[in-house]
Amino acid sequence: MQVSQESRRIAICALLATLGMPLGGFRASAQPATDHAITNVNVVDVRTGTVLEGRTVLLSGDRILSIEAANAAAPPAGVRVTDGAGGWLIPGLWDMHGHLRGNGTPDWLSTDWLMPLNLAHGVTGVRDMNSDCDSPNQGPVCLARMLEWQAEIESGARTGPRIVALSSFLISPPWDYALSEEEARGFVRAMQGMGVPNLKVYDRLSPDGLRWMADEAATLGLGVWGHVPLRMTASEASTAGMRSIEHARDFLFDCFPGSAEFRESATSSTASVPFMRRMVDEHDEGACAGVFETLVQNETWYVPTHVTRRRDAFAGDAEFRADPRTDYVFPVIQEDFLGHMNRIVATDSAANGRTFLDFYAKGLELTGAAHQAGVRIMVGSDAPDPYVFPGSAIHDEMAELVSAGLTPADALRAATWNGAEFLGLADDYGSVEAGKRADLVLLEGNPLDDIGNVRRIQAVVFGGRWIDRTELDSMLAGALEASRRSLAPGN
Repeated sequence: MQVSQESRRIAICALLATLGMPLGGFRASAQPATDHAITNVNVVDVRTGTVLEGRTVLLSGDRILSIEAANAAAPPAGVRVTDGAGGWLIPGLWDMHGHLRGNGTPDWLSTDWLMPLNLAHGVTGVRDMNSDCDSPNQGPVCLARMLEWQAEIESGARTGPRIVALSSFLISPPWDYALSEEEARGFVRAMQGMGVPNLKVYDRLSPDGLRWMADEAATLGLGVWGHVPLRMTASEASTAGMRSIEHARDFLFDCFPGSAEFRESATSSTASVPFMRRMVDEHDEGACAGVFETLVQNETWYVPTHVTRRRDAFAGDAEFRADPRTDYVFPVIQEDFLGHMNRIVATDSAANGRTFLDFYAKGLELTGAAHQAGVRIMVGSDAPDPYVFPGSAIHDEMAELVSAGLTPADALRAATWNGAEFLGLADDYGSVEAGKRADLVLLEGNPLDDIGNVRRIQAVVFGGRWIDRTELDSMLAGALEASRRSLAPGN
């Protein structure tokens, strides 16, 4: 892939941002002036799970200047004042397993559909999990374009959400699980040369391949995350250097007596129904305890994406299929959604649909156990997977975490602070504190009482820009209109 000098400059900026290093002009001036005051709000401290009641939040440009008690001095004359109406102010939500583009799809699918749907639901940051194309025939929305969007959003030239981290295409070699050390290390160097800041490993990568790639990536300062390769366990992948593991199913893969048999014979991360049944019925709690201990020791984080397994569990449920959010999905993609659901139902027909439901429930149970063991959890959606709706799926996943046994405070922290800490960006994001970027969401209800209150959005503040409910609804209307466009080539 040929990359221009300008694209290389953007790539360097993107890499610095990913590593948490300040860019030129990134911080507020030494003596900022207040230009917006949000009064009468309750500030949710996501780090402690507490609320600062009756506050006035002062903004200067795209930064939080200060958080004052309600009885403090009135905002300076001439400052824009917005009444928060007693709402609850939280940091912007981050989707730590999202997709802002599709292979072979036009640019507007991202800019006119995926981005507005995320921001309108309070998602101000996305870790994109497939930012490049693995073939030149897959369309224009590849790494160079993603880097451009990332820089434009950062500068304010484009409305977000922020692309807080970029990833390579799926590293799933066509070498039947085998590649040489020279190939593995050379691949990582090539990715760095193209401006790829993080590697997304996938099912078919060999255990040695992952070890060599992770070692080279560590030397070059690249992150490694994604699927646990099928021929190794989550513990082995963690020890090899994976920074985060995606999807709860890997714990089920590893915590039953037939784990080695499964991993040796599997050809995809979608397990057969007989194996899934065994993973549930023969679950070994002690084995999973060992996995969790390894992840904690290695500081490997975990993104469960329970919404993807919930979809499979309820594939035959008519009410689930009739989710009104499907109105925002392109008709051709709706057909793919239903096709996926029909295949799940047909696959599990002999067990009356119980296997996928039990598999999903066991995954929730294991997330609760992982949390209790000290594994750090982040919220991710895998949107726009079938019946995983961009933006609002983050609200769904937070509810899933509460169902798994986390408190609403834990779930909110997983959707805000944890992602910022994981990416080394907590100096600027992840909490409502003076000096941080003004990416905020104003809610009508307290999310610490009921995590469902994250759906009750009054306004979003993005880079200091106030986006009220009317404008958010306009974004949704624009996304709905975009979903009626043709996805045929050339449109």
